[in-house]
Amino acid sequence: MLARFMMVCLLAVGFVAGQGVKNENLRWKINGVRRMAYTFDPNFPQQARQSVLSGIQRWNQVLGDCLPLQPRQANDRDYITVFNGGGCFSMIGKVGGSQSLSLGVNGCLHRGTVIHEFLHAAGLIHTQKRPDRDNFITMHWGNIVENWKSQFTKESSNYIGKYSEYDLYSIMHYTTRHPSWSINNRPGFTPKNPNVDQRRIGTGNDFAQSDVQAIRRMYRCPERKFRPISNSNNRKQGDDERRPILCSNK
Repeated sequence: MLARFMMVCLLAVGFVAGQGVKNENLRWKINGVRRMAYTFDPNFPQQARQSVLSGIQRWNQVLGDCLPLQPRQANDRDYITVFNGGGCFSMIGKVGGSQSLSLGVNGCLHRGTVIHEFLHAAGLIHTQKRPDRDNFITMHWGNIVENWKSQFTKESSNYIGKYSEYDLYSIMHYTTRHPSWSINNRPGFTPKNPNVDQRRIGTGNDFAQSDVQAIRRMYRCPERKFRPISNSNNRKQGDDERRPILCSNK
């Protein structure tokens, strides 16, 4: 990501990278109830809200029995404020109080992008940062713009929880290349399994089963299968990750 927007994840206080956070304090529970609360910044365009609400509706179809996304109530002290930040980014897990989640109206309103950012807020980060990723992809560091390399840096298994198997088709995985970070449009990584459909990597517009499994295991919910939306691989990763995931030292 662009260096001027970057913040450092402080593992010592519980912010972790990889599949999902281990620190229980970063998991959502409001007034003793397992749920996530959200509100819109007053300046967030009304028309754009409908696109965000469509993504939230899909979230609740799939995870509403485990970790529902609900409008903020008057007594909710911890909540997500959705704003038009000119890009797509989120905090990782619950940090307390009002925490920002940006869905820029010029590229971040795809259903998959909305789901992706709320999964960050729930505690997941990018799949390609998992400590076991070298078993599944081969990195090509020379093809990645310097300021974006941190988005591909492996994290230690000491600080992350493995809540699902590595899934190249996860909605949390980057695409193999993108104009924002690929040098001369060369791939930043290639899958080790030759049978993987590279066109599907980083383009999902709906949950993968692994994404649902990760949240259900993190939040100790019953595991359930869900029916994916057909033709759900049409999200552009560049629309989703123009700005970095933010971390905090709270």
